[in-house]
Amino acid sequence: MRLATSLANQLRDSVSSWANLLTNLYEEIIPHQIRHDLGEYFTPYSLAERTIEMSDFRGDLKSILLDPGCGSGVFLLAAAEMKYQANKDESQEEVLNDILRTVVGCDINPLCVLTARLNLVCWLALKFGLPLPDVKIPVLHYDTVFKRPASGQFDDIDSLLPDGCDYLVGNPPWISWNSLPGGYRKQVELELLPEYALFDFHGQEAQLGHSNDDYLVTFTLVTIHRYLKEGGLCSFIIKQPLLTNVSGKTFRRFSIRHVREDVRLGVKEVADLREVNPFGIGNETAIIVLKRGTKTVYPVPYETWSKSDGEIVVEKGEAKPSNDRDITSSWVVLTPDLKETEFMEGNCVYEIRHGLKHDVADVLIVRPIERDGDRLIIQRIQEEDKEVYEVETEAVYPFLQPRHISAWKIEGYTYAIIPQRKAGEDNEEKLARVFPLTYKYLERFKDRFTARKSRIFRQKPFYGLFGLGTYTWKPYKVCWCGLGFKPEFVVLSTVRDRLVGDKLPIPDGTIYFIPLDRKEEAHFVCAVLNSELVRKFLSARSGKSKRGLSKKVMEQLSLPRFNPNDNRHLELASWSLKMHQGLKMPDEEGNKIEYLVEEVFRTQREWQQGIFSFVEVPHRV
Repeated sequence: MRLATSLANQLRDSVSSWANLLTNLYEEIIPHQIRHDLGEYFTPYSLAERTIEMSDFRGDLKSILLDPGCGSGVFLLAAAEMKYQANKDESQEEVLNDILRTVVGCDINPLCVLTARLNLVCWLALKFGLPLPDVKIPVLHYDTVFKRPASGQFDDIDSLLPDGCDYLVGNPPWISWNSLPGGYRKQVELELLPEYALFDFHGQEAQLGHSNDDYLVTFTLVTIHRYLKEGGLCSFIIKQPLLTNVSGKTFRRFSIRHVREDVRLGVKEVADLREVNPFGIGNETAIIVLKRGTKTVYPVPYETWSKSDGEIVVEKGEAKPSNDRDITSSWVVLTPDLKETEFMEGNCVYEIRHGLKHDVADVLIVRPIERDGDRLIIQRIQEEDKEVYEVETEAVYPFLQPRHISAWKIEGYTYAIIPQRKAGEDNEEKLARVFPLTYKYLERFKDRFTARKSRIFRQKPFYGLFGLGTYTWKPYKVCWCGLGFKPEFVVLSTVRDRLVGDKLPIPDGTIYFIPLDRKEEAHFVCAVLNSELVRKFLSARSGKSKRGLSKKVMEQLSLPRFNPNDNRHLELASWSLKMHQGLKMPDEEGNKIEYLVEEVFRTQREWQQGIFSFVEVPHRV
């Protein structure tokens, strides 16, 4: 209590200043890696306050608010302050007792529970004076997902929330499914998966990581189901990519699928905070408000926050699924650019592939030193490994990574050993016979290959790769970086390298490409994709997050198929060839190209809609 008195006296001027005091102290004491593994990203007071306000919580007496993963208690402080300010004319004793009954927090981390309790004690001392009556601080060491105490101390949330809560608020733990402690993940699999449908991807999509929903999704759906009243409101800070990326499919159902019932969740509002970056560490953040027991009706209100001269600027808009026939499809924000480019929507007629997935960069990506006939002297890219190795030159290829791609040109490459021609090829015996040096090198690092976690590598041979097929060896590829939002496209073809000879560069797994057989067709496609019109189309539909130009995003573009008999197509291809040669186009030429690209899209749209009619000419004998 003496500590509480001291803190209250020092920080009497500002709730928010001390709300961050103990949190900052906790972050200083606990190493960053541990907090990262626990998914702990503590929320600034002002953001917690705004998150609660978006839930329509106004501090009414008897309204019950729960933070199911309260961390240092900042949401509890903000809610208590709102109750205090909204009821200044009421009896102080009544307000105090109401707060102690209706502002409730839980956490599984005992240090967070202690921090939150101390924060609330300080706040109570500041607002209601000392000495405080004998009170029990409503912060429980409790696992809200499994609905049980997180320690030997018996905490019973049902005694505090016998009928559930009116408001569920907070910042759920941001932990990837694979990063959960093994024992805890096993509990989820054994206890929750028989009750809840928490994954929507199966087979190869699941193996590629699409099912790797953040534990945040499980936490959100389960805590809403367990604690929020029918008609109650949930306001959570979430990862914005859950709304715009492929992996958010389960979340975007906005439905809790339980063995005994399906509970609908209505999205009331979203605030996109990515440009504000409230956590200062590049996390892509949003606030979402969900109402239990109602259906989501599209479009939904969607705010975009930005900063201007130190102030937050809020732009109001709307959002909806990109595919009206699939409510789980990635969201798009309904901007003017989206409307202007709707005529370009459709299904991409071209095959889209991703590059090589390997998960052993320190083994496969190498640094060539010199060539000795059919042999190549190499080093591993790890600086600490100064040893040199010998492999067959034929097994080494130029290797393309995101940093090497820009519009119209390849800016260098590295080198990689490619021991297979296609994924799933069991060629170990052949490789050992034809490329014995390469096989010996790979076998030396067999433990690195067998330690790979992804299921796509759990098959023979031990060095098996993924993302290789006939498409890899097509003579032309139109490539782009799938990471972030960098709509810059380039035609990739054979390069002449002094060390490895004439080889097709192999793109890595973060690069997407369209494989093609003909040079003119590749340059036509590249010219269209590099246009400002297509950039506008993609910008309006991309979440601009980790996979901002994924296959799913690009497939929404009804890319015209190349027609060698159409002079417009040939002119676009010729323009791309000149740009790849480094020629500068005058502005008027660029304007003409933009006109041609739009005309090609509109012509295709007219054909698809059957605007052109055909008259059959009678056959003459």
